[in-house]
Amino acid sequence: MHFTVQKDVLVKALKDVNSAVATRVVQPILSNVLIETTEADSLSFKATDLDLAIETRIPAVVHTGGSITLPGRKLLEIVGKLPNEPVTFQIDKENLETTVTCKRSKFKIVGLASDDFPKLTDSKSVEGFLMPADVLRKSITQTAFAAATYDSNTILGGVYLVIENGNFECSATDGSRLAHRSENLNVSVPSAKKVEGDKEVEVKSSSTATLERPVALKAIIPARACTEVVKLLDAQGGEVRIAIVGGQITFQTEHYFLSSRLIGGEYPRYQELFPTEYKHLVNFNREEAMQAIERVSVMSDERTHLIKLHFEGETLQVSANTPDIGLAQEEVSMRFEGQVLDVAVNVRYLLDVLQRLAASEVRVEMTGALKPLIIKAVGDDNYKYLLMPVQAR
Repeated sequence: MHFTVQKDVLVKALKDVNSAVATRVVQPILSNVLIETTEADSLSFKATDLDLAIETRIPAVVHTGGSITLPGRKLLEIVGKLPNEPVTFQIDKENLETTVTCKRSKFKIVGLASDDFPKLTDSKSVEGFLMPADVLRKSITQTAFAAATYDSNTILGGVYLVIENGNFECSATDGSRLAHRSENLNVSVPSAKKVEGDKEVEVKSSSTATLERPVALKAIIPARACTEVVKLLDAQGGEVRIAIVGGQITFQTEHYFLSSRLIGGEYPRYQELFPTEYKHLVNFNREEAMQAIERVSVMSDERTHLIKLHFEGETLQVSANTPDIGLAQEEVSMRFEGQVLDVAVNVRYLLDVLQRLAASEVRVEMTGALKPLIIKAVGDDNYKYLLMPVQAR
Protein backbone atom coordinates (compact mmCIF):
# COMPACT_ATOMS: atom_id res chain seq x y z
CA MET A 1 0.00 0.00 0.00
CA HIS A 2 1.41 3.36 -1.05
CA PHE A 3 -0.33 6.74 -1.24
CA THR A 4 0.22 10.50 -0.95
CA VAL A 5 -2.17 13.06 0.50
CA GLN A 6 -1.99 16.77 1.32
CA LYS A 7 -1.24 17.41 5.00
CA ASP A 8 -4.16 19.77 5.79
CA VAL A 9 -6.68 17.44 4.12
CA LEU A 10 -5.24 14.52 6.08
CA VAL A 11 -5.41 16.37 9.40
CA LYS A 12 -9.09 17.22 8.92
CA ALA A 13 -9.96 13.63 8.07
CA LEU A 14 -8.12 12.32 11.13
CA LYS A 15 -9.79 14.89 13.40
CA ASP A 16 -13.20 13.90 12.07
CA VAL A 17 -12.81 10.17 12.69
CA ASN A 18 -10.80 10.39 15.92
CA SER A 19 -14.00 11.38 17.72
CA ALA A 20 -15.05 7.72 17.35
CA VAL A 21 -11.73 6.20 18.46
CA ALA A 22 -12.14 4.25 21.71
CA THR A 23 -10.71 5.94 24.83
CA ARG A 24 -11.05 2.91 27.11
CA VAL A 25 -9.49 0.23 24.98
CA VAL A 26 -10.82 -3.28 25.43
CA GLN A 27 -9.65 -4.34 21.98
CA PRO A 28 -6.39 -2.65 20.81
CA ILE A 29 -7.74 -2.33 17.27
CA LEU A 30 -10.47 0.05 18.51
CA SER A 31 -7.80 2.67 19.20
CA ASN A 32 -6.79 2.50 15.54
CA VAL A 33 -8.11 4.19 12.40
CA LEU A 34 -8.78 2.04 9.37
CA ILE A 35 -7.29 3.55 6.19
CA GLU A 36 -8.38 2.04 2.87
CA THR A 37 -7.82 2.98 -0.75
CA THR A 38 -11.24 3.16 -2.41
CA GLU A 39 -10.28 4.30 -5.91
CA ALA A 40 -7.17 5.51 -7.74
CA ASP A 41 -7.74 8.99 -6.37
CA SER A 42 -9.36 8.63 -2.93
CA LEU A 43 -8.97 7.18 0.56
CA SER A 44 -11.47 6.30 3.28
CA PHE A 45 -10.81 6.72 7.00
CA LYS A 46 -12.91 4.82 9.54
CA ALA A 47 -12.99 4.63 13.32
CA THR A 48 -15.35 3.06 15.85
CA ASP A 49 -15.68 2.34 19.55
CA LEU A 50 -18.58 -0.07 18.76
CA ASP A 51 -21.16 2.51 19.92
CA LEU A 52 -20.25 5.20 17.40
CA ALA A 53 -18.64 4.87 13.97
CA ILE A 54 -17.44 7.62 11.63
CA GLU A 55 -16.17 7.35 8.06
CA THR A 56 -14.89 10.07 5.74
CA ARG A 57 -13.39 10.08 2.26
CA ILE A 58 -10.70 12.39 0.93
CA PRO A 59 -8.82 12.86 -2.36
CA ALA A 60 -5.37 11.30 -2.59
CA VAL A 61 -2.81 10.02 -5.07
CA VAL A 62 -2.93 6.23 -4.76
CA HIS A 63 0.19 4.49 -6.04
CA THR A 64 -0.67 1.04 -4.69
CA GLY A 65 -4.02 0.01 -3.19
CA GLY A 66 -4.60 -1.73 0.12
CA SER A 67 -5.67 -1.17 3.74
CA ILE A 68 -4.07 -0.75 7.18
CA THR A 69 -5.08 0.32 10.69
CA LEU A 70 -2.88 2.81 12.54
CA PRO A 71 -3.09 4.33 16.06
CA GLY A 72 -5.57 7.17 15.58
CA ARG A 73 -4.49 9.72 18.14
CA LYS A 74 -0.76 9.16 17.67
CA LEU A 75 -1.11 9.46 13.89
CA LEU A 76 -3.02 12.73 14.25
CA GLU A 77 -0.35 14.05 16.63
CA ILE A 78 2.42 13.19 14.15
CA VAL A 79 0.68 14.56 11.06
CA GLY A 80 -0.39 17.72 12.88
CA LYS A 81 3.25 18.68 13.42
CA LEU A 82 4.30 18.20 9.80
CA PRO A 83 4.68 21.11 7.35
CA ASN A 84 1.70 21.74 5.05
CA GLU A 85 3.11 19.66 2.22
CA PRO A 86 2.20 16.31 0.62
CA VAL A 87 2.53 13.38 3.08
CA THR A 88 3.48 9.96 1.74
CA PHE A 89 2.60 6.60 3.36
CA GLN A 90 4.29 3.33 2.46
CA ILE A 91 3.15 0.14 4.19
CA ASP A 92 5.22 -3.04 4.42
CA LYS A 93 2.73 -5.89 4.06
CA GLU A 94 5.00 -8.34 5.88
CA ASN A 95 5.37 -6.58 9.23
CA LEU A 96 2.63 -3.88 8.82
CA GLU A 97 5.21 -1.18 9.46
CA THR A 98 4.14 2.15 7.96
CA THR A 99 6.68 4.75 6.87
CA VAL A 100 5.36 8.32 6.87
CA THR A 101 7.45 10.94 5.08
CA CYS A 102 6.98 14.66 4.48
CA LYS A 103 9.88 16.73 3.13
CA ARG A 104 12.74 15.96 5.58
CA SER A 105 10.55 14.31 8.22
CA LYS A 106 10.28 10.55 8.51
CA PHE A 107 8.30 8.39 10.96
CA LYS A 108 7.77 4.66 11.28
CA ILE A 109 4.51 3.42 12.84
CA VAL A 110 3.48 -0.16 13.54
CA GLY A 111 -0.10 -0.91 12.52
CA LEU A 112 -2.55 -3.79 12.91
CA ALA A 113 -4.15 -5.91 10.20
CA SER A 114 -7.29 -4.39 8.70
CA ASP A 115 -9.01 -7.81 8.72
CA ASP A 116 -9.46 -7.49 12.50
CA PHE A 117 -11.20 -4.12 12.29
CA PRO A 118 -14.95 -4.31 13.13
CA LYS A 119 -17.33 -4.20 10.17
CA LEU A 120 -19.34 -0.98 10.13
CA THR A 121 -23.11 -0.92 9.74
CA ASP A 122 -24.10 -1.25 6.10
CA SER A 123 -27.14 0.91 5.38
CA LYS A 124 -26.82 0.84 1.60
CA SER A 125 -29.37 -1.96 1.35
CA VAL A 126 -31.85 -0.01 3.51
CA GLU A 127 -34.02 2.54 1.74
CA GLY A 128 -33.73 5.32 4.31
CA PHE A 129 -34.74 8.87 3.42
CA LEU A 130 -33.26 12.29 2.70
CA MET A 131 -33.88 15.48 4.67
CA PRO A 132 -32.28 18.96 4.64
CA ALA A 133 -28.92 18.95 6.43
CA ASP A 134 -29.38 22.51 7.73
CA VAL A 135 -32.68 21.60 9.44
CA LEU A 136 -31.10 18.62 11.19
CA ARG A 137 -28.01 20.61 12.21
CA LYS A 138 -30.00 23.51 13.70
CA SER A 139 -32.40 21.20 15.52
CA ILE A 140 -29.64 19.17 17.15
CA THR A 141 -27.58 22.26 18.03
CA GLN A 142 -30.53 23.80 19.90
CA THR A 143 -31.50 20.64 21.80
CA ALA A 144 -28.67 18.13 22.38
CA PHE A 145 -27.01 20.30 25.04
CA ALA A 146 -30.02 19.71 27.33
CA ALA A 147 -29.53 15.92 27.45
CA ALA A 148 -28.22 14.39 30.68
CA THR A 149 -24.44 14.06 30.88
CA TYR A 150 -24.39 11.97 34.06
CA ASP A 151 -25.65 8.81 32.31
CA SER A 152 -25.37 8.64 28.54
CA ASN A 153 -26.86 5.13 28.41
CA THR A 154 -30.36 6.09 29.55
CA ILE A 155 -33.13 7.81 27.58
CA LEU A 156 -32.31 11.11 29.32
CA GLY A 157 -28.82 10.88 27.85
CA GLY A 158 -30.24 10.89 24.35
CA VAL A 159 -31.89 13.15 21.80
CA TYR A 160 -35.37 12.14 20.66
CA LEU A 161 -35.98 12.44 16.91
CA VAL A 162 -39.51 12.09 15.57
CA ILE A 163 -40.74 12.40 11.99
CA GLU A 164 -44.45 11.90 11.45
CA ASN A 165 -46.82 13.23 8.80
CA GLY A 166 -44.19 15.65 7.53
CA ASN A 167 -43.56 17.06 11.02
CA PHE A 168 -40.01 16.81 12.40
CA GLU A 169 -39.37 17.12 16.15
CA CYS A 170 -36.13 17.08 18.09
CA SER A 171 -36.11 17.05 21.91
CA ALA A 172 -33.72 16.54 24.82
CA THR A 173 -34.08 16.74 28.61
CA ASP A 174 -32.09 15.95 31.73
CA GLY A 175 -35.03 16.32 34.10
CA SER A 176 -34.25 19.95 35.04
CA ARG A 177 -34.68 21.43 31.57
CA LEU A 178 -36.19 20.51 28.24
CA ALA A 179 -35.25 21.79 24.77
CA HIS A 180 -37.61 21.20 21.88
CA ARG A 181 -37.59 22.17 18.21
CA SER A 182 -40.11 21.29 15.52
CA GLU A 183 -40.17 21.86 11.77
CA ASN A 184 -42.79 21.22 9.10
CA LEU A 185 -41.13 19.42 6.21
CA ASN A 186 -42.77 19.47 2.80
CA VAL A 187 -42.95 16.02 1.24
CA SER A 188 -41.59 15.72 -2.27
CA VAL A 189 -44.40 15.66 -4.82
CA PRO A 190 -43.93 13.66 -8.04
CA SER A 191 -43.68 15.85 -11.10
CA ALA A 192 -46.89 16.33 -13.02
CA LYS A 193 -47.03 15.60 -16.72
CA LYS A 194 -48.70 17.41 -19.59
CA VAL A 195 -48.94 16.74 -23.28
CA GLU A 196 -47.31 19.09 -25.75
CA GLY A 197 -48.07 18.03 -29.28
CA ASP A 198 -47.75 14.26 -29.15
CA LYS A 199 -45.16 14.18 -26.32
CA GLU A 200 -45.46 14.00 -22.55
CA VAL A 201 -43.27 16.48 -20.68
CA GLU A 202 -42.69 16.94 -16.94
CA VAL A 203 -43.96 20.02 -15.14
CA LYS A 204 -41.81 20.96 -12.12
CA SER A 205 -43.67 21.41 -8.86
CA SER A 206 -43.56 24.95 -7.54
CA SER A 207 -43.02 23.73 -3.96
CA THR A 208 -39.52 22.96 -2.73
CA ALA A 209 -39.04 19.31 -1.85
CA THR A 210 -37.54 19.02 1.64
CA LEU A 211 -38.36 15.40 2.44
CA GLU A 212 -38.05 12.93 -0.40
CA ARG A 213 -41.03 10.80 0.65
CA PRO A 214 -43.48 10.24 3.51
CA VAL A 215 -41.60 8.62 6.41
CA ALA A 216 -42.17 7.70 10.04
CA LEU A 217 -39.28 7.71 12.50
CA LYS A 218 -38.97 7.61 16.29
CA ALA A 219 -35.45 7.19 17.67
CA ILE A 220 -33.49 8.06 20.82
CA ILE A 221 -29.89 8.80 19.81
CA PRO A 222 -27.01 9.27 22.29
CA ALA A 223 -26.29 13.00 22.64
CA ARG A 224 -22.62 12.36 21.96
CA ALA A 225 -23.47 10.92 18.53
CA CYS A 226 -25.72 13.90 17.79
CA THR A 227 -22.88 16.28 18.61
CA GLU A 228 -20.67 14.46 16.13
CA VAL A 229 -23.40 14.66 13.48
CA VAL A 230 -23.41 18.45 13.88
CA LYS A 231 -19.63 18.57 13.43
CA LEU A 232 -19.81 16.57 10.21
CA LEU A 233 -22.70 18.65 8.88
CA ASP A 234 -21.12 21.94 9.96
CA ALA A 235 -19.85 22.90 6.53
CA GLN A 236 -22.33 20.79 4.60
CA GLY A 237 -25.35 22.08 2.75
CA GLY A 238 -27.68 19.90 0.75
CA GLU A 239 -29.24 16.81 2.23
CA VAL A 240 -28.40 14.05 4.67
CA ARG A 241 -29.55 10.45 4.24
CA ILE A 242 -30.91 8.79 7.40
CA ALA A 243 -31.58 5.09 7.84
CA ILE A 244 -32.19 2.67 10.72
CA VAL A 245 -30.78 -0.84 10.48
CA GLY A 246 -29.99 -3.47 13.10
CA GLY A 247 -30.51 -1.23 16.15
CA GLN A 248 -28.31 1.48 14.63
CA ILE A 249 -29.11 4.81 13.01
CA THR A 250 -26.94 6.07 10.16
CA PHE A 251 -26.36 9.55 8.72
CA GLN A 252 -24.74 9.86 5.32
CA THR A 253 -23.67 12.81 3.17
CA GLU A 254 -21.48 13.00 0.10
CA HIS A 255 -18.25 12.84 2.11
CA TYR A 256 -19.24 11.48 5.54
CA PHE A 257 -20.89 8.45 7.08
CA LEU A 258 -21.80 8.13 10.77
CA SER A 259 -23.59 5.30 12.57
CA SER A 260 -24.63 5.13 16.20
CA ARG A 261 -26.38 2.70 18.48
CA LEU A 262 -29.92 3.62 19.52
CA ILE A 263 -31.11 3.93 23.12
CA GLY A 264 -34.05 1.69 23.93
CA GLY A 265 -37.04 2.78 25.99
CA GLU A 266 -40.06 5.06 25.97
CA TYR A 267 -39.24 8.77 25.85
CA PRO A 268 -41.10 11.03 28.35
CA ARG A 269 -44.32 12.65 27.10
CA TYR A 270 -42.63 16.01 26.90
CA GLN A 271 -45.44 17.88 25.16
CA GLU A 272 -47.52 17.71 28.34
CA LEU A 273 -44.79 19.51 30.31
CA PHE A 274 -45.17 22.82 28.47
CA PRO A 275 -47.78 25.09 30.15
CA THR A 276 -50.66 26.26 27.97
CA GLU A 277 -50.92 29.68 29.67
CA TYR A 278 -48.79 32.16 31.60
CA LYS A 279 -49.20 35.02 34.12
CA HIS A 280 -45.92 36.86 33.54
CA LEU A 281 -44.34 37.80 30.22
CA VAL A 282 -40.94 39.42 29.67
CA ASN A 283 -39.01 40.45 26.55
CA PHE A 284 -35.37 41.52 26.59
CA ASN A 285 -32.34 41.90 24.34
CA ARG A 286 -30.52 38.57 24.18
CA GLU A 287 -26.97 39.91 23.90
CA GLU A 288 -27.37 42.50 26.65
CA ALA A 289 -28.91 39.99 29.05
CA MET A 290 -26.36 37.29 28.23
CA GLN A 291 -23.39 39.55 28.92
CA ALA A 292 -24.89 40.73 32.23
CA ILE A 293 -25.66 37.16 33.32
CA GLU A 294 -22.14 36.00 32.40
CA ARG A 295 -20.61 38.75 34.56
CA VAL A 296 -22.87 37.99 37.52
CA SER A 297 -22.22 34.26 37.20
CA VAL A 298 -18.63 34.80 38.35
CA MET A 299 -20.01 35.23 41.87
CA SER A 300 -22.43 32.30 41.78
CA ASP A 301 -21.83 29.33 44.07
CA GLU A 302 -19.54 26.78 42.41
CA ARG A 303 -21.77 23.93 43.60
CA THR A 304 -25.29 25.25 42.94
CA HIS A 305 -24.53 27.81 40.17
CA LEU A 306 -27.50 29.77 41.49
CA ILE A 307 -28.49 33.27 40.36
CA LYS A 308 -31.60 35.26 41.21
CA LEU A 309 -33.80 37.11 38.73
CA HIS A 310 -36.00 39.97 39.98
CA PHE A 311 -38.69 41.11 37.51
CA GLU A 312 -40.23 44.51 38.23
CA GLY A 313 -41.25 47.47 36.08
CA GLU A 314 -38.86 47.92 33.16
CA THR A 315 -35.78 46.44 34.83
CA LEU A 316 -34.60 42.86 35.21
CA GLN A 317 -32.23 42.62 38.17
CA VAL A 318 -29.73 39.75 38.03
CA SER A 319 -27.79 38.90 41.19
CA ALA A 320 -25.58 36.22 42.73
CA ASN A 321 -24.39 35.92 46.30
CA THR A 322 -21.82 33.46 47.63
CA PRO A 323 -21.19 33.60 51.39
CA ASP A 324 -17.60 34.43 52.36
CA ILE A 325 -16.82 35.51 48.79
CA GLY A 326 -19.12 38.32 47.77
CA LEU A 327 -22.06 39.54 45.72
CA ALA A 328 -22.69 40.65 42.12
CA GLN A 329 -25.64 42.54 40.70
CA GLU A 330 -26.58 43.88 37.25
CA GLU A 331 -29.65 45.44 35.68
CA VAL A 332 -31.06 44.75 32.22
CA SER A 333 -33.77 46.68 30.40
CA MET A 334 -36.93 44.69 29.65
CA ARG A 335 -40.62 44.86 28.74
CA PHE A 336 -42.58 43.16 31.49
CA GLU A 337 -46.21 42.17 31.89
CA GLY A 338 -47.38 40.82 35.25
CA GLN A 339 -46.83 41.23 38.99
CA VAL A 340 -43.41 41.57 40.64
CA LEU A 341 -41.68 38.19 40.53
CA ASP A 342 -38.50 36.65 41.96
CA VAL A 343 -37.06 33.50 40.38
CA ALA A 344 -33.86 31.55 41.08
CA VAL A 345 -32.26 29.43 38.34
CA ASN A 346 -29.11 27.51 37.50
CA VAL A 347 -27.07 30.09 35.58
CA ARG A 348 -25.38 27.50 33.36
CA TYR A 349 -28.75 26.19 32.18
CA LEU A 350 -29.87 29.73 31.37
CA LEU A 351 -26.69 30.67 29.49
CA ASP A 352 -26.79 27.39 27.54
CA VAL A 353 -30.00 28.39 25.78
CA LEU A 354 -29.19 32.10 25.36
CA GLN A 355 -25.94 31.20 23.59
CA ARG A 356 -27.78 29.02 21.07
CA LEU A 357 -30.63 31.33 20.11
CA ALA A 358 -30.13 33.22 16.86
CA ALA A 359 -32.69 35.97 17.55
CA SER A 360 -31.78 39.38 18.96
CA GLU A 361 -34.78 39.39 21.31
CA VAL A 362 -35.87 36.74 23.80
CA ARG A 363 -39.33 36.07 25.25
CA VAL A 364 -39.86 34.38 28.65
CA GLU A 365 -43.24 33.11 29.84
CA MET A 366 -43.79 32.33 33.55
CA THR A 367 -46.65 31.34 35.86
CA GLY A 368 -44.93 31.58 39.24
CA ALA A 369 -41.67 31.62 41.21
CA LEU A 370 -41.41 27.81 41.32
CA LYS A 371 -43.10 27.08 38.00
CA PRO A 372 -41.22 26.39 34.74
CA LEU A 373 -39.81 29.27 32.69
CA ILE A 374 -40.56 28.90 28.97
CA ILE A 375 -37.86 30.62 26.91
CA LYS A 376 -38.35 31.39 23.21
CA ALA A 377 -36.66 33.39 20.47
CA VAL A 378 -38.84 36.25 19.25
CA GLY A 379 -39.68 35.56 15.62
CA ASP A 380 -39.11 31.80 15.87
CA ASP A 381 -42.22 29.86 16.87
CA ASN A 382 -40.59 26.48 16.27
CA TYR A 383 -38.32 26.47 19.34
CA LYS A 384 -39.02 26.47 23.06
CA TYR A 385 -36.94 25.74 26.14
CA LEU A 386 -38.35 24.76 29.53
CA LEU A 387 -36.21 25.60 32.56
CA MET A 388 -37.17 24.54 36.07
CA PRO A 389 -36.38 27.15 38.75
CA VAL A 390 -34.78 26.18 42.04
CA GLN A 391 -35.75 26.91 45.64
CA ALA A 392 -33.62 29.82 46.84
CA ARG A 393 -32.81 30.27 50.51
